[in-house]
Amino acid sequence: MNPLYEKFPDYVEVRGRRCRIVTDFREWIKLSELLGMAGRLNGKVLDMVLDWYIDPPSSVTDGVYALQRFLAGAELYEIDGRSLEGNQGCGKPVYSFEHDARCIYSDFLRCYGIDLEQVPYMHWWKFLILFEGLPQDTETKERIYYRSVNLNEIKDKEERKRIKEIKKRIALPMRKSGPDDYQIGEFFG
Repeated sequence: MNPLYEKFPDYVEVRGRRCRIVTDFREWIKLSELLGMAGRLNGKVLDMVLDWYIDPPSSVTDGVYALQRFLAGAELYEIDGRSLEGNQGCGKPVYSFEHDARCIYSDFLRCYGIDLEQVPYMHWWKFLILFEGLPQDTETKERIYYRSVNLNEIKDKEERKRIKEIKKRIALPMRKSGPDDYQIGEFFG
């Protein structure tokens, strides 16, 4: 998917059928937080997740996988074979839409002139592109950097101590991780 000449999709494909979905960034931040809080899929969470569909799929399992791919921007980032930095894959999360909300809000306003509260609609993938494109000197990107720094790689003792204090101050609370492919399959298996 190339955002320079292709329109952002308002659907996901499930078993060859296009199923329309809600695409506003606010809803996808809510889904991200829901999955992060839920830890594991259960019937109640599954029912809530399927609310992101306007046209529900025939296969619930495949529908959940499709939403998970859309959430990650998988097709968007297949352009160059990488995924959005930060919370994808293994390891600790380095940002939280809940705990970093004020930073993200102010950085979007400062860098792009976008008031996230006032914007009537923004596609989730557009939000992801802008989020990833925030300059390194923004508070959001600095938090991501400090949370991802491996203290063992810092040779200078004073610098390591300084960064350790920063990491401690901006640490994200421990949370259950959201469901992965195995957990989704296990729920339906």
